[in-house]
Amino acid sequence: MRVAFLGKGGAGKTTTSAGFIRYLASKKPFVLAIDADVNAHLKGALHRTDWVNSGKDYEIGEEREEIIRYLKGTRKDLEGKDMVGTTPPSLDSRFISVSPEDELVKKYAAKSGNLALLTVGTYKESDVGGACYHVKLTGLQSFFHHLLDTENDYVVADTTAGTDNVATSLSFAYDINVFVVEPTKKSVQVYLDYIAVAPHLKDRTYVIANKVDNPEDELFILKHVEKDRLLGAVPQSKHLKRFEQGKKEALDDFMAEQAVVFEKVLETVEAKKRDWNKYLELLRTTHTKVCRDWLDDYFGFKLDEGLDTDFTYEKAFAKTQAKVPVSAK
Repeated sequence: MRVAFLGKGGAGKTTTSAGFIRYLASKKPFVLAIDADVNAHLKGALHRTDWVNSGKDYEIGEEREEIIRYLKGTRKDLEGKDMVGTTPPSLDSRFISVSPEDELVKKYAAKSGNLALLTVGTYKESDVGGACYHVKLTGLQSFFHHLLDTENDYVVADTTAGTDNVATSLSFAYDINVFVVEPTKKSVQVYLDYIAVAPHLKDRTYVIANKVDNPEDELFILKHVEKDRLLGAVPQSKHLKRFEQGKKEALDDFMAEQAVVFEKVLETVEAKKRDWNKYLELLRTTHTKVCRDWLDDYFGFKLDEGLDTDFTYEKAFAKTQAKVPVSAK
């Protein structure tokens, strides 16, 4: 199951996503977290001090070519053409599992107990004037489209603010999108803009109202957010402030404040059944669109032609001997 947290900068998106990841880690055997925000603050927000890695702090945005090369596997259908973030898999591709023993997770993730964290990374001096953040997200797109996760797996991403996700194939990579919204016009507008731009994603997009201090704040949110889209409201936390002042025990109080909302998020995502055939259809359609829009001209090839049309995710599950979830059949 995949959850993305979105929202206006300053609304508490990273703090909320980190809280939900900690909540999941207290209940589930393994959680894969992804920092896909240009500001890259998730690791610090998780408040773990025992991180270990494979010997290097990787940023997968910098390793995108290596990741795509790995996922390419032994596929022959590309016939020498480039594989990009939206290229649908082949039965000869390599795939990823939500496991601390997965090769990509072992190499690129930092680990702390039953939690692994992949970080896309932020801008570097060498990026100035030459690269947008969408380029760094290329490897993450390919990662998700080669990820064979079941309803017993949990992947949580802290994503870029605003509507940026709509501009990539990550827009449909998550089972639910959760907007963290303050009771202000600017914060609510980010959610409304997202729904306006991508109405087809409304049925998987929800809201957590944050920094709600009184009934008027909650009423303000409900004027703009339909009740069935609102997963709950969280107050402006004095406990978080105490924790950030150095009182470590206050983190437990902060988590307790959010527990009911986090339970609702978990209940909501677990009720979703991914349609793998629909997912593949969206991926193929998106890949063709970006190829026609600019990729074909850039690379000098028709990158969506000649691909493995026999591929299905059900066959990929069977080939990797993973348990096929009901929704993949």
